[in-house]
Amino acid sequence: MNILDINLISGLVRFFTLLTLAALTYQVLALNAMVRFFRRPLPSPGPTRPGLTVLKPVRGVGPETRACLESFLTQDYAPFQVLFGVADGRDPVVSLLHDLQCAHPGCEMEIIICPQALGANPKVSTLRQLLPQARHDYLVISDSDIIVGPDYLGVLGAALQEEGVGLVTCPYRGGPAATLGAALETLTIGSDFIPSVAMAYYVEGISFGLGATLAFPRQALPEIGGLEALADYLADDYQLGHRLHQAGYRITLVPYVVETADRDQSLVGFLAHQLRWARTYRVCRPAGYFAYGLTFALPHALLTALASGGAPIGLALVLAALLARLSLAYVSQWLVLGGRLPLAALALLPLRDLAAFVLWAASFLGNRVQWQGRDYRVDPGGKLILETS
Repeated sequence: MNILDINLISGLVRFFTLLTLAALTYQVLALNAMVRFFRRPLPSPGPTRPGLTVLKPVRGVGPETRACLESFLTQDYAPFQVLFGVADGRDPVVSLLHDLQCAHPGCEMEIIICPQALGANPKVSTLRQLLPQARHDYLVISDSDIIVGPDYLGVLGAALQEEGVGLVTCPYRGGPAATLGAALETLTIGSDFIPSVAMAYYVEGISFGLGATLAFPRQALPEIGGLEALADYLADDYQLGHRLHQAGYRITLVPYVVETADRDQSLVGFLAHQLRWARTYRVCRPAGYFAYGLTFALPHALLTALASGGAPIGLALVLAALLARLSLAYVSQWLVLGGRLPLAALALLPLRDLAAFVLWAASFLGNRVQWQGRDYRVDPGGKLILETS
């Protein structure tokens, strides 16, 4: 081996070692951010309760659909209204919604068929058709696969009354998993995504929303161009929060955890969802997304070990990365978020981390995504463009 080869290998070892140390530092800071954030108290209710209208686009029926939708009808709160929007009147979820309407006659609930295609984002299209039927001055948007506790609207109502608040959003955890894809999705949420949100809270503040919960005053919509301004964006939750932030409103992240229920997600579905999220995040927050590549402790440690030919420093960094990742995942997923995966699922964490690193790299290789059975391109501004054959 000549001197040039030795210098190249030595440079690679130093480079990957520095990346690993940066990633390990991030893991420690993220763990601290999670613990600090979830020690914060929930907002206290004021003397009056604002009226809330829940806008809930729904599509299809799965094993958890009834529990998810019903959790919004059994809230310990008043006054509130729930509007379920369905794009296709033949969707089997319509029958389930009628059953729920009969089971909860005291709840103000409406089923609205929303057949128009108003833009590339079908969720926003449905929301736009629900909005005219909203009775209250505060709106709550939540994905159809979210299950919440009976105090959910009470927490949102209290937070919305704080001065200057234009959006209230909250973290979420993955629910029980019956498949490998669902388990990897839940681990991703608990060990990676929500810790990154907690870090953002302390480092730069929250200037975006999370799709699990978006609660905001209706009067703020005209200031950001209304829901129609989001019609062609994939990351409508990010866009809504970011535009409200730019309009001068405060974005509040409350330490109230809701749960997303997709226990039967396939491995292909998991990979497609993560690639879609990665390419969307890359477009919305390019600097932050590039920096996200510095957080991959285990892949960077493995590259260090490989470049060093299995030297003790490389193996020590691999062990340190495993311990750091397992610690963050355990504290975040089980102790803080209250996740319900069996502890044995921690054995999947190295696979999840390696897959995440590959998907991060793959996100730079194109701008195509799949969503609800359709192929799209994401343009540099974050808009969806439907691919036609």
